[in-house]
Amino acid sequence: MKVAVFALNYKNNYSGGRIHALMMAHGFAANGYTVDYYTNLAPVFFDDFNIYPGSGNLHLKVSKYFNFPRVNNYDLLLVVPHLASKKSIVFDRFFFYPTVKKFQRASKCQLWFLDFESPNWINKLTPQSRPESAYKYSNKILPSVDAILSTTKEGTKYAEEYYARFNPNLSFKQLYLSINSKVADGFIDTQKRNQVIYFGRFGEKHKNSNVLNDIINALPAGYILLVIGNPAKLNPEIYQALINQAKENSIELVFKSGISESEKYKHLASSKLLIYSSSFEGYGLPPIEAQYVGTPALCSDIPVLREVNKGAEFINFDDKEALTAKINSMLNTSYDKERLKASVSSFAEFDNYVKNIKYLVDSI
Repeated sequence: MKVAVFALNYKNNYSGGRIHALMMAHGFAANGYTVDYYTNLAPVFFDDFNIYPGSGNLHLKVSKYFNFPRVNNYDLLLVVPHLASKKSIVFDRFFFYPTVKKFQRASKCQLWFLDFESPNWINKLTPQSRPESAYKYSNKILPSVDAILSTTKEGTKYAEEYYARFNPNLSFKQLYLSINSKVADGFIDTQKRNQVIYFGRFGEKHKNSNVLNDIINALPAGYILLVIGNPAKLNPEIYQALINQAKENSIELVFKSGISESEKYKHLASSKLLIYSSSFEGYGLPPIEAQYVGTPALCSDIPVLREVNKGAEFINFDDKEALTAKINSMLNTSYDKERLKASVSSFAEFDNYVKNIKYLVDSI
């Protein structure tokens, strides 16, 4: 079995979608398939995944402008879409998606489209958060696609409604994504410190990062609030206001970006709580990752997070009083690490993921 994965990567951009693409490539490789991973730039976290069985079957193919010679002997192609932007117009229109089509014509095999979140889903929960134009070029490849692969049952429901209008012959598949469990396993016994961890994507409204003010006010004096996110994306005045507010509350506010997988799990495992305030997610890796290493998660109360986080707690982040009470209650609760891990390990562990991938591929 020979598989090709096509994905765009960004310099120093640490996103769930990019991790998803590489994790799936490793899932194919662990099944013994030969996998070629075509990209414009090696993912910043690429080397963190080389500990997986079968990693020798995965071959990184890099070309800045996606100028690859055509190969005609693949059995399956997976395209990993990305949002269109002003910077990517030429790349998307003339290089990325046309290259995928070129490979499909040559190999005459199935093409799967990795669905993170369909626009009808995200715009229902966070109206006007993304224009339809952001999907302009990824939608154009849909007539050539054989199957849409969604991550959750909730996502599949919306995918069936949206993508079928571009191609009535599509089939729909669902596969929960594994976390980087081989790395995570090394941090499960990490000692906790008085630290709360938060993942912020400050350029995206639905990530609800404005809640940082309320979190700072809710934390006990002397705690560390570790924000995984790039502060350069924040308005300078907002950034300085957060720094000042944290200082007044005796909170140590720390920002980190561009971290490795090992660093991420070290920080997750050493924290007493993960706070995840996103008002929309296609999946949401951080709460799953946190619970796997024994850290409780406080999440936005949205259906997809409830679907995949049976051991987490949920809250309306607009209720400041309830948020303060819940944060302090969770910080003062002793959690069973093994129970937290068990709540997600049935799908988050890589070995289970590999088996589920094989089941999907065998159905072709």
